[in-house]
Amino acid sequence: MGNEFRRDDGVGLVILRTLQPQLPAEIQTMEVSDSGADLLEAWLGAETVYLFDAIRSATNPGTIQCIDLQAQTLPVQEFSCSTHTFSLADAIELARSFNQLPPRLIIYGVVGQDFTTGVGLSPAVELAVADVVKEVLSIFQTHSDDPL
Repeated sequence: MGNEFRRDDGVGLVILRTLQPQLPAEIQTMEVSDSGADLLEAWLGAETVYLFDAIRSATNPGTIQCIDLQAQTLPVQEFSCSTHTFSLADAIELARSFNQLPPRLIIYGVVGQDFTTGVGLSPAVELAVADVVKEVLSIFQTHSDDPL
């Protein structure tokens, strides 16, 4: 999820594009750029969904937060500040109200620094991309015999 023309807001797209060629063929991927509302249709029928997005937080840029909604509550304030017309937090709450959340939803939020117009990630956010990709690939390798 993200907007590649708002600098660090594009981190979710960069993570996904880096992961795609390394994922097993049976894993479906989708980019959502405009609105979190598109997520409701995108994850319909999915058992497990991984989301990648930029967040705003008082912590250092590039800090990674991994939230498993089965076990944790989404820190709404950090996931509500968005350059999207409808934030990830909004989409999750709407899906929850319609009982349309996937059974397993894992969200990787990367704290952004620069959300101004332009392309390219700030250095700290760029470094976080490799860490998220490594962690997600490790999860898929660990569970290669056990569908997620």
